[in-house]
Amino acid sequence: MDYASSGVDIDAEGRAISSLVSALGSSVRKTGQKGAPVPLPGGFGGIVEFGDSRLVLATDGVGSKLQLASQTGWLRGVGIDCIAMNVNDLICVGAEPIAFVDYIAVPKTDTTVHSELGHSLAEGCRQARVTLAGGETATLPGIVTELDLSGTALGWFPLGGEITGERLQTGDSIIGLPSSGIHSNGFTLVRAVLERSGLALSASAPFDTDDERIVRWKEGEVTIGEVLLNPTMIYVDPVIDLVLSCRAGTGPCSSKEIKAIAHITGGGLSNLLRLHDTLGWHIAEPLPVHPEFSWIAEVGSVSAREMHRTFNMGMGMVIAVSDDVSDDVVAWLSERLPGSRKVGSVTDSGKVTHADSSVFFDHY
Repeated sequence: MDYASSGVDIDAEGRAISSLVSALGSSVRKTGQKGAPVPLPGGFGGIVEFGDSRLVLATDGVGSKLQLASQTGWLRGVGIDCIAMNVNDLICVGAEPIAFVDYIAVPKTDTTVHSELGHSLAEGCRQARVTLAGGETATLPGIVTELDLSGTALGWFPLGGEITGERLQTGDSIIGLPSSGIHSNGFTLVRAVLERSGLALSASAPFDTDDERIVRWKEGEVTIGEVLLNPTMIYVDPVIDLVLSCRAGTGPCSSKEIKAIAHITGGGLSNLLRLHDTLGWHIAEPLPVHPEFSWIAEVGSVSAREMHRTFNMGMGMVIAVSDDVSDDVVAWLSERLPGSRKVGSVTDSGKVTHADSSVFFDHY
């Protein structure tokens, strides 16, 4: 099985996005005006001028993970997912998230559903340290057939504080930060594999789940539903704390030695190629793969390359730093997020390569 056969073709999606972008007109706000666009390599957020600061916007949704959440009735994680998918993108350009607005669309109103979403969004805002500044709820019978949730996050950084990848050079170290699970990408393939397995979401997980990362919502053995719906990790703490401390001169390195940050979402490791036009990335010592990924690969007969293009495979975020400060940065991060460590280095190949030679990418 692969992502395309289950209904999502990443290459076709990329072509569609390129078509959309090429059809857009230029901004009505010009350089020097508040709101004027600021070019951004990587595309992890949209930057606009705002005096001596820069504002950054990111928008995203939870996707078809919502379908599994709706089937189980457990919605306490999806608000966290929604906020995570947005603020984690802001982090990649060095922006501190400050506010969030949500959009909820339902086929009919349900006070229980809205209450659960409210609790989940509140928890996501707490973890991301942002203000929930408003939102919109739409009841759209005939257009929307089931719950949909998306949102937009606002962040900022001081003029000159952007992290874009343009300072990357061969030999820089790659630090991997562990994920909490599947996060919120690839669920069209996940649902297809689940259907093939014949397992109900309430069934016990068919693999070892002896760790503390799974958020439990029922007593007894850990279910496959709990594993698949584990909320996306929000990386504001520790990544933004790292960025802010380095800007202030109190961190483990200077801010200029933080070269690039990538959120490993849809597209998997190919996201790294967004950060520089010519340099490459070699993952020599990947982080441990969570057992649910091994289960998906086995049940769905999904190739290693397809798995690493669709999922985070246990590494939800990557930070590239100067090699001579990498040990200090790793020590700082691992105190706050255990499991963070050096996984590879920046190369001159122009490709993403991996300890598994079947995993490689030459385009995003």
